[in-house]
Amino acid sequence: MKEKKLEFFVLNYDKNEKKVVSYNIFRNVNVKKAVEEEVKNYLNQKDDIGYFCDDLSGFDALVEKIDNIIKWQEAHRREYEISVGDAFTKDCSKLEKWDCYSQATPNKILIAKLCLDYFGSDI
Repeated sequence: MKEKKLEFFVLNYDKNEKKVVSYNIFRNVNVKKAVEEEVKNYLNQKDDIGYFCDDLSGFDALVEKIDNIIKWQEAHRREYEISVGDAFTKDCSKLEKWDCYSQATPNKILIAKLCLDYFGSDI
């Protein structure tokens, strides 16, 4: 049987390789540990009513907490940023700055489901 892996890839610049690479956001140990703790807290609740984040509860609260963890570790940090724009532009001011968080957040529901599947199998 194939071993399960917790993976969600975004684009990131590898300064050692000097190229853009696929980067697994869960390679960041702080993200993986904090998400694991939140998923276990969520699964240990007897019902959705007992798990909160701001004005959200249940699965929606888990999604928000995981999103906040990724934001805390991988937003607005130089090592997690790339510049994106037209391939032929010579004006760097026209490039957008993307970090790992800005690429992951549109997929936050999927990421939460992946985390539930991965960490939930341990409980």
